[in-house]
Amino acid sequence: MKSLCFVHQDKAQLPELDAYTEYFSTKYRVFIEKPQADLGSYDIVWFFMGCFRYQPQRHQFIVHEYASLSTPPMAWLKDKLKSRFNSRPNLRVFQNAQQSSLLQFRDNVPVRYRDMGLSGDFVIRPGTEKQCDLIYVGTMDKSRRLEQALDIILSVKPDTSIWLVGNPASYLQKRYQHYANVRFIGKVSNKQIPLLLNQARFGLNYVPDIYPYQFQTSTKLLEYAACGLPVIGNRTAWVNSFLAKHKLQYHDINQLKIWPTPGAVTVASEVLQSWSWQQRIADAGFETILP
Repeated sequence: MKSLCFVHQDKAQLPELDAYTEYFSTKYRVFIEKPQADLGSYDIVWFFMGCFRYQPQRHQFIVHEYASLSTPPMAWLKDKLKSRFNSRPNLRVFQNAQQSSLLQFRDNVPVRYRDMGLSGDFVIRPGTEKQCDLIYVGTMDKSRRLEQALDIILSVKPDTSIWLVGNPASYLQKRYQHYANVRFIGKVSNKQIPLLLNQARFGLNYVPDIYPYQFQTSTKLLEYAACGLPVIGNRTAWVNSFLAKHKLQYHDINQLKIWPTPGAVTVASEVLQSWSWQQRIADAGFETILP
């Protein structure tokens, strides 16, 4: 059985790592390493990029996965440098075709597309008592501009009980330190997130409508929908495309004048199955190219 090693810098939360491990463990001996490890003995080395210039052994098959585009500031420049200076792999993996196009690789390396997915833990849990009005799960660094959304929410309903789940940004903590109703939960395990979502009345989906965020899948929106949450959020090109296919209760935050009444959100079982990590990975068609 060949060996498959996933390599990442431990800078981002990668729920796909557990999903890949589960999916490929029946076909390969799966390992996870940091970039500084000795990678020479593995048959397939799969990098979550990053900038890496690893020089492979002759027997090795190299995968570069671009789980997302670079983030501000100067995101476009970072992506241009990646496309110019990263070494040439045997396969590149992108979230979608638009992401691949924006990175502008010109070397005819084979490509596969693997969209963001969900674990089976993201389900509606009937009878769960609601503990907060609004929950946000995700990144809170300055590039996300989350304060723009929170300020709107608090102007419409000053006593909104808000849970913020993820690594807390110091500037946000300072900005809302006098709001007893704004609670920073902190980083939790992926398995805890569905439990928290089921305790909320609404999910907050706020993604700045700028490069690169407007082109990328909002995983939190999939998570909210799977857990039956109506959503308050802004609109991006990706959100508009998603809502055209899936009729959810989605309240545009930029048009929010009064606090909405939460309604039940139910996603068809076949749609939830199509969002599952195992289906997303299967749909990518890796078996047609991996040794």
